Amino acid sequence: MTTPLILTLDSQGAPVKWVTWQDAVTYETKNAIAWRTGEMTFTFSGGVSRMTGEISKITTSSIIALKGDATRSRWNKALVGVSSAMLFSRDCHICAYCGKRFGANDLTRDHIVPKSKGGENSWMNVVTACRRCNGIKGDRLLQETNLGLLYVPYIPSRVENLVLANRKILGDQMDLLKAYLPKHSRILKNFEMN
Repeated sequence: MTTPLILTLDSQGAPVKWVTWQDAVTYETKNAIAWRTGEMTFTFSGGVSRMTGEISKITTSSIIALKGDATRSRWNKALVGVSSAMLFSRDCHICAYCGKRFGANDLTRDHIVPKSKGGENSWMNVVTACRRCNGIKGDRLLQETNLGLLYVPYIPSRVENLVLANRKILGDQMDLLKAYLPKHSRILKNFEMN
């Protein structure tokens, strides 16, 4: 079993970023952790001490709060770019044109304003579309078709980006993240539907 990503928080408890277990162990050894929470812990073995003959071990939790203000600057960084998997999750795997829910293999990314007409590959210009509807729309503007958007695109919040960026979120991590998701979040709705 691979170790899942560790959720880091700022010292006040707000979610900041995902880190690997190796990064979490580094924070542990540098005494950079303010506090730990979460139901799961992970213990890692190191080398053998020449003095005692014991194997070194270090334990970290599934959720760790980091000391200092270094984490706070992460909130001001640019948001994550659009990937198809993140887009489909944002839109709950629902086609923006026919309103049906599909598996990822039956979905495409549709540019509301096609790239050929100056549209950008940005959160506000892409929606999830089934293959059929995307084929009908083609390389045209909405007003050139009989299609209409059933929902509007939006830029995910920082916490929504955290949820979208990790496909293997542990239960205790998701419980914490849900408290920070906006009430209008489609991502929250997506978890309630599953």
